[in-house]
Amino acid sequence: MWAYHSIFYQIYPIGFCGAPVHNDGQTVPRIRKLLDWTDYLSDLGVDSILLNPIFESDNHGYDTRDFRKLDCRLGTNDDFVEVCQALHSHGIRVVLDGVFNHVGRGFWAFRDVQEKKWDSPYKDWFYINFDGDSGYHDGFWYEGWEGHYELVKLNLQNPAVVDYLLDCVKYWIDTFDIDGLRLDVAYSLDHNFMRRLRSFVSGIKPDFALIGEVLFGDYNQIVNDDMLHSCTNYECYKGLFSSFNDMNLFEIAHSLNRQFGPEQWCIYRGKHLMTFVDNHDVTRIASILKQKEHLYPVYGTLMTMPGIPCIYYGSEWGEEGMKAPDNDYALRPCFDAPKPNELTSYIKKLISFRQKSDALCNGSYRNVMITNRQLIFERRTDREQIFVAINAEGTEFTANHGELQGEVRDLAADTRFTMNGQLTMKPYSVQILVFDPDSHPEYDTVTQKEAEQKGEERNIECKTAESYASSDCTAQNTTLSLADLTVVLGSASPRRTELLTQAGIPHVVCPSSCEEHITSSRPEDVVQELAEQKAQNVYTDRLASHPGEPFLVIGSDTVVSNNGKILGKPSSEEEARHMIQSLQDHTHQVYTGVSLIFHDGADTKTNTFFEKSDVDVYPMTNTEIASYLATGEPYDKAGAYGIQGAFAIYVRGIHGDYNTIVGLPIARIYQELKKWIRF
Repeated sequence: MWAYHSIFYQIYPIGFCGAPVHNDGQTVPRIRKLLDWTDYLSDLGVDSILLNPIFESDNHGYDTRDFRKLDCRLGTNDDFVEVCQALHSHGIRVVLDGVFNHVGRGFWAFRDVQEKKWDSPYKDWFYINFDGDSGYHDGFWYEGWEGHYELVKLNLQNPAVVDYLLDCVKYWIDTFDIDGLRLDVAYSLDHNFMRRLRSFVSGIKPDFALIGEVLFGDYNQIVNDDMLHSCTNYECYKGLFSSFNDMNLFEIAHSLNRQFGPEQWCIYRGKHLMTFVDNHDVTRIASILKQKEHLYPVYGTLMTMPGIPCIYYGSEWGEEGMKAPDNDYALRPCFDAPKPNELTSYIKKLISFRQKSDALCNGSYRNVMITNRQLIFERRTDREQIFVAINAEGTEFTANHGELQGEVRDLAADTRFTMNGQLTMKPYSVQILVFDPDSHPEYDTVTQKEAEQKGEERNIECKTAESYASSDCTAQNTTLSLADLTVVLGSASPRRTELLTQAGIPHVVCPSSCEEHITSSRPEDVVQELAEQKAQNVYTDRLASHPGEPFLVIGSDTVVSNNGKILGKPSSEEEARHMIQSLQDHTHQVYTGVSLIFHDGADTKTNTFFEKSDVDVYPMTNTEIASYLATGEPYDKAGAYGIQGAFAIYVRGIHGDYNTIVGLPIARIYQELKKWIRF
């Protein structure tokens, strides 16, 4: 899911655009103000925008009148179409606020009930009692959301209501090409409605993201394979600011370990929850922190802890705003233009590091060292190990710990040094320490770009195409976008072309015709060798037939490994039977190698890497093995590793990226390509 690797930027449009607090009925294209901010957002590095309510409403947006019409205070649907197109052209996805729990008193169906009472065909769309009366003297009582009777609660157990709302979602996707929804008060929504919504949007747009607003409770109840992809992590929101205010980092360390730690009882491991330091409903972080110096380590923690970071507009330059007892106007101001400062530059740097880091986006979490005012935690994947060191104190601190060993690169300070059991932590600082820095040249482009912006000349040694993730230092400077080049998939696999299509990457298929050869027996080496050979073969042909044209070649290959041995296609039924028997009640590995060759019309860049996923298989009876062998799949797919075929019913679990097993780790490819081209 793309959202798991994104940085979100949240805007409350009615306030941001300077619209009247109450709907005055005047159509003014204020939403077009976002067109003036797209370059700023792109430069900041955010790749997703979350817009709070934009549809026609009585007042604040959560009291909807019409789900199919942009609020007249913001403009017309055509205005918003243009805004979405501009954001997408800058590589920024669009997520809207889905307000499905309630509507405003001006909602067309509720107005019909007010007029016709019992005779209204929409009376069962709401929770109504005609034996009572409302505070507005409607001649009937109705349920309002949590006692707010300007918000009329919808009956989500009524199929007609669900069908109407889903039809509106389809209209938003078809008209505006939105990429996801934030579900308002998801903790109040009917679970069957959320299941139906997930199934519905997946059928229209498979990578459509659903993120719920949840304030309390067990997030697993709604964040799962059947309902939502993510939800707001209010537990860690509170832990972030109060840990620094109370100078007690044990609080946030406990919350993070409780949610994502290595112990089996930790409750949200493998999930990506939306993290934030403020939003449109709570006091801004610059107003709630007791010490303004803590803004830097707070944002440093936000960008390195597990989750999907979301920045609230204006807070990236330290804007203040206090929540009032009776309204949120101070939290939702209008700014004439962005006001970036040193804090903004710091956050921009953090975003760059996070977007390039496998460990920060996907890694496990483990507390290494905790004091009241210092915290060191680890983020780790198979490819990368990072220590994040936080000092909340206003004085320098020297940490002593047995795990502080080895050569590291501090991304924040752009320094390299060797730890020998100690680490010096500067006041109010966050250090992002990457182990084995020579294996991670991807961060070089960040520091070089900063140097160029400051007018400094720096010599950053770039690794060649033969090294891990070859990343040319000038990659960030390209002006080419995805639309400027032809993407060539060097594989005839229908699964791979389906994944590229779902990701919105137009491409042509030109299968390689090279003679494959390998020099290693290690599966991670084999898939990279084969992927590189395929990509090079297709690249040579394309360069000869389309000289001077920019293009990108994607070569890929997949193998299965069991106990370190690569499984090939069996040559006989007996060999196939033995292979299947070796997989059952056991975990085996699927490796996919990818080789990317980018030609901009003059120069060429190459990047080759691999991804691994584990597949856990149920025990199979002899009858089940014989039945599977009869399908013919084992002779074509080395056991179908093979979850897309008949073998799927024997798969107990998958650990890693499903797309790796299908044959194309699309999320990793996207992250790598962002170093070279604009999306």
